[in-house]
Amino acid sequence: MPASSRAGDLPALVGAVAVLAVTATGDRRGVTAPDAATTGLLAVLACALTGAAVGALASRPFVRAPGWSVAALVLGSLFALVTTGSPAKHAMTALITGARTATADPPWLACGGAVLLAAACAALACGATARLE
Repeated sequence: MPASSRAGDLPALVGAVAVLAVTATGDRRGVTAPDAATTGLLAVLACALTGAAVGALASRPFVRAPGWSVAALVLGSLFALVTTGSPAKHAMTALITGARTATADPPWLACGGAVLLAAACAALACGATARLE
């Protein structure tokens, strides 16, 4: 596998390892380890896929200049975390609420929405790239 394709998996891998480490060592306050790990891993997946969708829209062929691409990526990531209806915001809200109430509510809906969002953005980017060639 080329190094460039492995580098794309690094953020999700780091997030998954962090979730498992915190689950193993943290104070779960009555929440079982499998429930806590499931909730955390689904939140990581939702955030990573939402970030991938933002990245697909903030790069070529939609934004050609590298400087503007970075600015669009930063702004898009911020909006993905604070906009109502965003899968990443929903997942983070589920984690924060679970930490406050000592419950584990896996963000299945946020993860499903992030999968659909990432697939739609990837299809849109691939279609736009094919049109340019």
